[in-house]
Amino acid sequence: MGETRRNEGLDVIYDAQCRFCLRSLSLLQWLAGDRLSHLHDANDRELMQSKFPVLAGADTNDAMYVVTPRGEVFRGFFAFRRIMWESPRLYPFLPLFYAPGATLLGPRIYAWVAKNRRNLGCSLDGSKVCAIGRGPHATSNPGGTRPGNLDGVLANRQRGTT
Repeated sequence: MGETRRNEGLDVIYDAQCRFCLRSLSLLQWLAGDRLSHLHDANDRELMQSKFPVLAGADTNDAMYVVTPRGEVFRGFFAFRRIMWESPRLYPFLPLFYAPGATLLGPRIYAWVAKNRRNLGCSLDGSKVCAIGRGPHATSNPGGTRPGNLDGVLANRQRGTT
């Protein structure tokens, strides 16, 4: 990956109405020591349709997505793992994401946290409700793949390869 591409940063699509999500990404930004990504609110449907058409129908209420400057798309656990590569200050965490069994346990842990984030201080107004609710396409996965298998799959679809 060229240095110019790397400096462009990642696009992170997440639930900006979720306090837990905001705190998690703020912590990552702070640990990285610099602005390593561009944060986008998944609840802004107009932005999603215009800037990230590859995520049309993605379950953005259930997971965070990362889109690289090359157009690769990562979901949930794999999105966090991709973020770890963006800053040398995050490299010490990489062994956790690549340890034996991480690709099996990581997505399950991520899914549990995402499902229970309302109990982890999610909503901005202090209620148990988080996000604006599910849109008509919120539960489908692009390409019909399982969530744990999206690590790069959408990038191939966008480039026209399988």
